[in-house]
Amino acid sequence: MFPWESAASGLETCPTWADTGQLEQHISGDIVSAAELYYRSTGDTSFLIGDGLALASSVAEFLVSRVRMDDEGVAHIDHVIPPDEYATGDDSVYTNYVSKTALLFATLAAETAEPGSANPMWNTVADALLIPFDDALGIHPEYVGYAGDQIKQADVVLLGYPLNMNMSTEVRAADLAYYEPLTDDDGPAMTWGMHAVGHLELDGGVLSDKTASLFNRSFANVQAPWGVWTETPTGGAVNFLTGAGGFLQTVLYGFPGLRFDADLLRLANPTLIEGSSHMKVRGLAYRGARFDIAFGTEVAANSGTNAQLSVTLSSRSPGGSGFVVSNEETGEAVALAAEGDSASFDFAADASAYTIAEA
Repeated sequence: MFPWESAASGLETCPTWADTGQLEQHISGDIVSAAELYYRSTGDTSFLIGDGLALASSVAEFLVSRVRMDDEGVAHIDHVIPPDEYATGDDSVYTNYVSKTALLFATLAAETAEPGSANPMWNTVADALLIPFDDALGIHPEYVGYAGDQIKQADVVLLGYPLNMNMSTEVRAADLAYYEPLTDDDGPAMTWGMHAVGHLELDGGVLSDKTASLFNRSFANVQAPWGVWTETPTGGAVNFLTGAGGFLQTVLYGFPGLRFDADLLRLANPTLIEGSSHMKVRGLAYRGARFDIAFGTEVAANSGTNAQLSVTLSSRSPGGSGFVVSNEETGEAVALAAEGDSASFDFAADASAYTIAEA
């Protein structure tokens, strides 16, 4: 298990009086999730079968040792603190799901390195882990027995992003609607960035007043005069990087809709920030290349056409592969082979999706 708080030693430095150091065990799955995101974005197989495998397999072995298998073959992780640090419970839905993804990534890494080498218990436990769901309410309960108590910060809503759990839009919307009023108004600001990302997924490319309001809340903890982030709107921990990170992820992953799938980069429902006419993401690194992505009305100002979305291959590694940019709605595809090549598509303020994939 990784430490919840560490210093230069890498050892746990969380005060012993705080249960988070021992019980917030989703941290290990979180770190493997970050490693998987790195692999998806770079395609770095050397990392996957080297450091990635060493990391993921160690966490997988910890998780296998940590679960309790019941008589029906269902795996449970008991007595944990979920991302909501007000709570302690069994089978935190976030903890269990991020553990499932960590076990599956460990299997992928091991099988890529040497087919047949993965511990079969990794897949067994991944498939057996309980993912709580309340059929009556149509939501994921935070943990088994959760009864609607106030929560400190984003928890269940993290299943959709950053964990990319496959769920219906109805369940995604229900989770967001259920947990927003239960969240402490004095909690960390990154909560509202994650809610904004969720609503951007549902808005279909047209910014709603609700989403704009949530995004504005995501940077409400920036304190004058120096723009320092604090943990809560009124103070708390200063230079609070988690809050800043939630805001930045909303800007990068929320509005452009960036998602790293297994073999492609997706832009789902790109949406303009309130009051803006265009948006540009510069130097986005993906699979040995860098891209500039722009969308809105100014993109097409010089051509006299309607609003467009453009993807430009700004740089690439020597000998690297080319790419194909596709409009999923129309099926139109454009190849990018050389630095400076660009693909442009008509951009409308409604549901749209684009992909970038290696050729």
